[in-house]
Amino acid sequence: MSDFKENVEKLNVRGIVLSSVMTAFGLVVALVWKDTIIATVDYLLPNTDDGTLQGMYISATAVTLLVIVLAKFAIKLNERVEREIDRVQSYFEDEDNEE
Repeated sequence: MSDFKENVEKLNVRGIVLSSVMTAFGLVVALVWKDTIIATVDYLLPNTDDGTLQGMYISATAVTLLVIVLAKFAIKLNERVEREIDRVQSYFEDEDNEE
């Protein structure tokens, strides 16, 4: 049973949650912006035979860039939270060592 406890303690719950949030960001952004980006591309590029394919590539690129920006923000936020948690934990560890 001790091996189970050690494995649970090593589990990076914050990393798993961050990964899930990043996936959710990608899905939400794609769903929300899809129609808007397609309409914008249709407005900017008149319909031609291959305009639809070109518009799809432009839409996919725009959504990808938006997701990258959100992902970088979430990663930086996670790094700040980790630093703050380490700082607070070290404060309490120092207090325990003094006793």
